Amino acid sequence: MKKLLTLFVILALAVSLVACDNLPDGIKDTIEGIFGGEPEHVHEYTLTKCTAKCEKDGENIYTCECGDSYTEFVAGFEHDIQPTGVMEPTCTRSGVEYYSCTKCGKSDNKTVEALGHLYGTPEQPSDIVLCTRNGCKSATVIFPESGKYTETLTFNFTDEHKAEINAKYDEVLALINAAARYDSTLHGFVEEGELADAYANVDAKHTELYELVLYAVAQRQLAEVEYYCDMDNADLEQRYSDMMDYYTEVIAQFYTLSRPFYDSCYREFYYQGMSEEEILAFIFDSDALSNPEYTALKNRNDEIEVIFLAMSDPSSSLELTTLYAEFVENNNKMAQLMGYENYLEYAYENVYTRDYSYQEADQIREYVKEHLSEIFVYLVNNGGGDYSSADISDYTAISTGSFFSNQKVNTLVNGYFDTMAFTTNPDKQIEFADTFNNLIVDGNMFRGEYGGAFVTYFSAFELPIAYFGPGYSGAFTITHEFGHYMNEIYNNSEYNQSFDLLEMHSQGNEMIFLNYLKSQLTEGAYGLIEVNQIIGMLQTAMISLSVDAFEQAVYLNQYDGVGAEVIMADGKIAADEYDALFSYVLQDMGLGGIMNPAYWRYVTIGSPCYYISYAISALSVLQLHETANTESLEVATESYLKLFTYTEVDPEMNTEEVLIYAGMYSFNDEELYKAIGAYLEQLAQ
Repeated sequence: MKKLLTLFVILALAVSLVACDNLPDGIKDTIEGIFGGEPEHVHEYTLTKCTAKCEKDGENIYTCECGDSYTEFVAGFEHDIQPTGVMEPTCTRSGVEYYSCTKCGKSDNKTVEALGHLYGTPEQPSDIVLCTRNGCKSATVIFPESGKYTETLTFNFTDEHKAEINAKYDEVLALINAAARYDSTLHGFVEEGELADAYANVDAKHTELYELVLYAVAQRQLAEVEYYCDMDNADLEQRYSDMMDYYTEVIAQFYTLSRPFYDSCYREFYYQGMSEEEILAFIFDSDALSNPEYTALKNRNDEIEVIFLAMSDPSSSLELTTLYAEFVENNNKMAQLMGYENYLEYAYENVYTRDYSYQEADQIREYVKEHLSEIFVYLVNNGGGDYSSADISDYTAISTGSFFSNQKVNTLVNGYFDTMAFTTNPDKQIEFADTFNNLIVDGNMFRGEYGGAFVTYFSAFELPIAYFGPGYSGAFTITHEFGHYMNEIYNNSEYNQSFDLLEMHSQGNEMIFLNYLKSQLTEGAYGLIEVNQIIGMLQTAMISLSVDAFEQAVYLNQYDGVGAEVIMADGKIAADEYDALFSYVLQDMGLGGIMNPAYWRYVTIGSPCYYISYAISALSVLQLHETANTESLEVATESYLKLFTYTEVDPEMNTEEVLIYAGMYSFNDEELYKAIGAYLEQLAQ
């Protein structure tokens, strides 16, 4: 019985063991002691956490399943960087090699420099070349890193040059002052003798001074061009401003010698070939140019021009109107010092060498309003047509593509130049293409930041240069400027040509190029380009005539056109009325609503009273287009080239005479405007 009871107790305890973990420790130990218990626990640790990282010390944490743990110091380890991908570089875009660490995932990408274009070799310098890398569509004209004129065309004017000019001036003046005073009975011009020898010595020194002054003028031109190439450069801007001031001063100094020469025994040598009236006029001008009042006004207007060039948006500048009012007043004062009633008279006759007065320009405006304004407005509003996408593509390329980066434009312009040559004078067999390539090879073509294009002649170096700014390198711009360039090559700035004629060289080249395109393009593409080029040429004439009318009103302070009752209500034209005045002028020309009413702001400071030359030129060369269509391109080209080569016949011809010599109407002949109008009527149909 006792054994059974014991067994019962054991069974009961066994059932209770299911919850032994809930028993008090003492009882649990007693039970385990009775039955023998579990064997002693042996810890088994495993790595449960590592805090060490790449390039950072840490520890390993080891933990037993029972919860016990311990730590060990672990040194940071090195990255395991492996490549994960790549973005290949292109000619213009940098590439990227992608890397990451297999341990920590940290990226370690590397930039791969852009490859740069790999251009081919041009057959001639003006040819465009394509990049040979797969997928790259870039094209360019390759300019030489250095050229024949690179060193020559680098600004290097210093105070030493100024000192040299001053010393030479003093030397010449001393020689003149040491000479006898003029006596008409003793000091007439002779080929040989003591007086002739004495003058030869003075003349040699004067020539040296003249060449030094020409060099200073060329350095001022270089300062301007280099500033245009980098207009964000404050040092270049200041240098340009300083050289403009010095240019005014050195010219004034040079002309102070005119009167001493006149008073000396060298009078008839220095002024040989001039009448007494011409001599006195020259001395008067020289006195004016060397007048301190004149130089102060000129320096201030040069300063205004620099301020204007630095303006980011002349179209809305409040400062510009007040600056322009001062600019006009200064110009009028300078003209009066030169013996003219106003700057208009002075500019027309003396600056731009025109064969007509500003009053006569009013008649040209009337011809245009009567015969051309209405058809021009019609063409602007209805000058489009039905053209294929290919036609539009060609038009876009030729109208907006750059000669320096567009294959089609480059090919067409070079092809045109290959057809052009001067043949009138056997001693001047000049080909356009050769001269254009020399322009590039010799290093005297500039490209920069100033928004414009121009050609200028450096008398000190006896060479012309060309400049092309952003947006000014299209097919017609290149041909326009190269017309100027060819005149400098052919005539070397030897003749006093009017600016009207100079613009005919450039705009005439545009018209001959336009007619060359007729044989190079589809009928549809050419038609679109023709209409838009004719509209563009007419627009040049219209806006230029409007600018001239505006300038006449401002410089004379009088206006009698549309809106005169408003503008002249108080008897004067105030600066804050300039915008309104130009809008009224456009209305008077029949151009209201289709021309930019702020246009005057962009051109009247940099080129005062100049724009009438664009108008006279554009209207004159439009007849070249008519000639090419009614007769032939060869006949039109022959007329065009005579605008250069007339100097071989009679370099003293005025502009009207040159036009007649070339077989063209004069701009003063109403028949010109009737003929252009009739042709435009046909074009509009």
